[in-house]
Amino acid sequence: MNIVIGLGNPGNTYVRNRHNVGWMVLDVMAALEGLHFAEKKIFSGKVAQFGDVLMLKPDTFMNLSGVAAKAVTKQYDAPVAVVYDDIDIPLGEIKCSFSRGAGGHNGVQSIIDHLGTKDFLRIRVGVRPVHDELQSKILPPNGFETFLLSDFAPFEYELRDQGIGKAVKVIESLPFKSIEEIMNEHN
Repeated sequence: MNIVIGLGNPGNTYVRNRHNVGWMVLDVMAALEGLHFAEKKIFSGKVAQFGDVLMLKPDTFMNLSGVAAKAVTKQYDAPVAVVYDDIDIPLGEIKCSFSRGAGGHNGVQSIIDHLGTKDFLRIRVGVRPVHDELQSKILPPNGFETFLLSDFAPFEYELRDQGIGKAVKVIESLPFKSIEEIMNEHN
């Protein structure tokens, strides 16, 4: 069994936000497998499972994602992977890492705090703008926080979908490859 936790915020306001790309990845994965997410109150989220992979979308807001992570890991003693947005990685790209800090991501920090460990795979999906007209959006005074809570622009969809597709390939490989193999392949 592998547990994959996608980070995002609940509610229609956030559904297309850059900060919800973790949920987008899991939604694409579920669609490819012909699955639907079902509410699982014990896990404070929605779950879908294919083969040896249990996917979880926490119902909590991003900064409380650790609540759901702790609940699911109490039930299943299995390796955890967390898929989420990373403002330091260009749109369309991903990076995988293991046993690192939160890198300023509050959702990841919540998971570290609630699990009491940094030992989990991170599937970091790039959301840093690559189009000149968006570069200034991540600078002060608003900074990247406002940018992350905005929707992808239509001209970003192709690159967004490329990044999501790369993250899906990582999830598909979890039952078959070691963390080292995954990181070597996707970094």
